[in-house]
Amino acid sequence: MDYVVIGNSAAAVGAVESIRAVDKDGSITIISSEKEHVYSRPLIAHLLAGEVGEERMPYRPLDFYEKMAVKTRLGQKVKEVDFKTQKVILDGGGEVAYDRLLLTTGSKAVFPPIPGRELKGVTAFQTYAEAKAMMEMLQAGKKRAVVIGAGLIGMRAAYGLQKAGAEVTIIEFLPRVLSRVLDAEGSAMVESILKKGGLNVLTSRSVKEIKGAAGQVTGVALDNGEEIACDLVVLATGVAPDLALAGGLKTNHGIVVNQFFQTSYSNVFAAGDVAETYDIPRGAWRVNANWPNAHEQGRIAGLNMAGRPTPYQGSLGMNSVSFFGVPVVSLGVFDPEAESEGGYEVKVRKNPEANIYQKLVFKENRLKGAVFIGDLGYCGAVKDLIKTQMLAGIIKDSILEEKHQFYGFLRKKRQEKLEGKNIRWPETYSSQQKYVKSFNEETWTERERNERAW
Repeated sequence: MDYVVIGNSAAAVGAVESIRAVDKDGSITIISSEKEHVYSRPLIAHLLAGEVGEERMPYRPLDFYEKMAVKTRLGQKVKEVDFKTQKVILDGGGEVAYDRLLLTTGSKAVFPPIPGRELKGVTAFQTYAEAKAMMEMLQAGKKRAVVIGAGLIGMRAAYGLQKAGAEVTIIEFLPRVLSRVLDAEGSAMVESILKKGGLNVLTSRSVKEIKGAAGQVTGVALDNGEEIACDLVVLATGVAPDLALAGGLKTNHGIVVNQFFQTSYSNVFAAGDVAETYDIPRGAWRVNANWPNAHEQGRIAGLNMAGRPTPYQGSLGMNSVSFFGVPVVSLGVFDPEAESEGGYEVKVRKNPEANIYQKLVFKENRLKGAVFIGDLGYCGAVKDLIKTQMLAGIIKDSILEEKHQFYGFLRKKRQEKLEGKNIRWPETYSSQQKYVKSFNEETWTERERNERAW
């Protein structure tokens, strides 16, 4: 069996590991336009900020491809896929035949037609190579940066640049930051945190032109006539599923797949940020682009490719980031006012002076989404409630208040999950001995006594 995977990120890794677990002898080939060994894409902002070194970037050990018996074609771009003849056509010549193909092409940056995009010093912020190029610009003395777009990518870029010593201005066309990640109140809190941290944030503004001299960026002109001098511009104006190779496949916002990740060709699969999957809290099909979803989708797609039918239960929109020590998490339906359907019930707990904001969104007695800023207490339990869509009536009013009903629920669930389970340590740990987990009543009782500072 010849397996071919286009893409080399989280979904590709999950798929390769699953395929090899089922099929020890099949041929696996990874094709990627990026030259790097598989790396942790969420870490590129931390690399830029100097918070992690390049040794932390690999997502799997450097002998990963060798151990998995994977042939790699890194730094090679795919021109097209002939789904009828089952061949991947490479740009510049050459082709790779497949029996089963997985598309993990992820997302691509979407840029508005701003004059001056071609100038030196203008970059996107999606890849390891782009992060390293920005680091080189900073080292060359380019310390004034403008980030166009205040979505998740733009905010991470701005934070990384500022941590690396740059003077950063964020320009957002919409009236608030992180509008696709947070509700209005959460956005306002984050904007305040950013400004206190030294970032210049301009909302309800757009860049009319990127100005330059001798081919190099010198500044940006705004729609209100204002000009901001800079020598580095980051375009973070949005992303969309990369459907360049999906011609001939059924697509919507992303590539349409079934619960086994098959596309409209049964031997062609798609997973990760390019695939449209079942959204658990919304009960509809949606592209939920994030790292954990991508790896899990790749893992299950790989099992199905290798002949072990495994249905996917669905995805959950998740976003996690931290600014100046304040963690920010949103899950599922975080802004019910922006949804097409009504009937949502919202519960909020907040302490603006301490940068704390917690919000739960319910519908039909089930938890549909949440926002946590500053205090992530029970975020994991809330995520589980959203993913399982279990009835939450008995604990709905006690989650944020951390009352005894919620503790009782957590205690019972944890006891059912852990009591007497045998856990074998992973290979990366020092011991291979079995460890038997047990439920400790005394620990839980003590936990209930400890009130967290608000």
